[in-house]
Amino acid sequence: MSANHLSMRGINLAFAGFRALSHVDFDIKGGSVHALTGANGAGKSTLMAVLCGTHDHYEGEIAINNQVVSIRSPRDAKQYGIHLVQQEVDVALVPGLSIAENIMLDRLAEPGHRYSWSTVRQQAKAALAQLDISFDVRRSVDSCTLAEKQQILLARALSHHCRFLILDEPTAPLDQHESERLFTVVRRLQGQGIGVVFISHRIHELKAICDTLTVLRDGRLIETGPMADLSGEAIVEKMLGHELNDIYPPRRPPHGEETLLNIDGLNDDGLLQDISLRLRKGEILGIAGLAGAGKTELCKALFGATKSRATRGELNGQPWQPNNPADSVTRGMALVPEERRKEGIFIEDPISMNLSVSADNSFSRWSLFGHRQAWRWAEEVIARVGIRTTGPAQTLRRLSGGNQQKVAIGKWLRANANVLIFDEPTKGVDVKAKTDLFQLIDGLAREGKGIIYASGEFAELVGLCDRICVLWDGRIVAEIAGADAREETLLYYSTGGTAA
Repeated sequence: MSANHLSMRGINLAFAGFRALSHVDFDIKGGSVHALTGANGAGKSTLMAVLCGTHDHYEGEIAINNQVVSIRSPRDAKQYGIHLVQQEVDVALVPGLSIAENIMLDRLAEPGHRYSWSTVRQQAKAALAQLDISFDVRRSVDSCTLAEKQQILLARALSHHCRFLILDEPTAPLDQHESERLFTVVRRLQGQGIGVVFISHRIHELKAICDTLTVLRDGRLIETGPMADLSGEAIVEKMLGHELNDIYPPRRPPHGEETLLNIDGLNDDGLLQDISLRLRKGEILGIAGLAGAGKTELCKALFGATKSRATRGELNGQPWQPNNPADSVTRGMALVPEERRKEGIFIEDPISMNLSVSADNSFSRWSLFGHRQAWRWAEEVIARVGIRTTGPAQTLRRLSGGNQQKVAIGKWLRANANVLIFDEPTKGVDVKAKTDLFQLIDGLAREGKGIIYASGEFAELVGLCDRICVLWDGRIVAEIAGADAREETLLYYSTGGTAA
């Protein structure tokens, strides 16, 4: 039996006059793992959204095994065996339902479908078994970690007759062990003749798992060819359109000793144990750790988004205990969370609203909101942080991941916070957008802001931070000066290593 072959020819797509895709060709063969990459806004996710039936107003032709097909809805795509596991997992899951119900969601939604709950659970377990995973499928999906949610979506795709599987940043919520397990599954699917499209900004992953590479830039096809002979540097240069230079800003001059945040003996009811931190004016303090180490828990605890208690605390020279987010904002603290679409922005609302939502009362007069002032402010922020958009009225869903992140940061600029906490700020962001974000964060530090930068990307911490604290199992196990930090040292401590 010959391998399946899917081709897209001359795909064009525009939104309100903005051309997102221009004459793009793309091919995927059964039994191939095809890397699709490019800078944020290049059109990767948009092209795959066309293939999955999300956008019905595209121009061009899609064919499977040389037969032209019409894909104008997600149902059309699934009928042809095309399935997407998207990057933002919570968007595709139904809170309040069980793991089994979320895996079998498409089947349960079929008109006239009759089922028994025992059968639903058995089928969900069988789908998870293909991933070599065993969950209690009666658990609520709300209790699952990001990694588990990603696996649930993958199991949902495999519960169907899948010929072509699209993985959009599939390893973003996974640690190294979970990523390796995913690679094993992908290779198994490849051996079964399934064509896999692998979208990722992690070049080493593309090199490890993919046999073919397609690069998009500004909505246009740049190159398609074999992966084998390409170096990581060559791939990045194709994405950017120019030679790769150092993506990190130059080292900042030494900051002073003025302390903005000081906390001792911070604990929560779950993971965090006896955390003590000092953050100085103009400093970028890194928080290093692998998945499950407690980075997100620490960020939320400091912001008052989760219950915690501390022996002693001080913020901007005043006694302080993490209380609640409203109190934190009033006292000059801001949080850019890891799950930006769920917790950091309003994805269906325009840029102007998102940028003004955290502002002080300066847009209001006589209890009336000043839309014109908010619009002008949005234009200023768009120019300042380099948001690529058609204007303040554009909804965030239409922006790339990197530009959404810039909005999530920009909304705090009006409030003039002195302490900004970033939790995995470059998650799902390409190398060009990362450079922009690094410059933006560096600029905030140069203005005298104190930055807490929590990340599992150790190269970013080494390249950007003045000082790095390493978390392991909810505790700070090491503190290293940025100038002395090495990736291998951070990895050693983050896996439970101890000082000699």
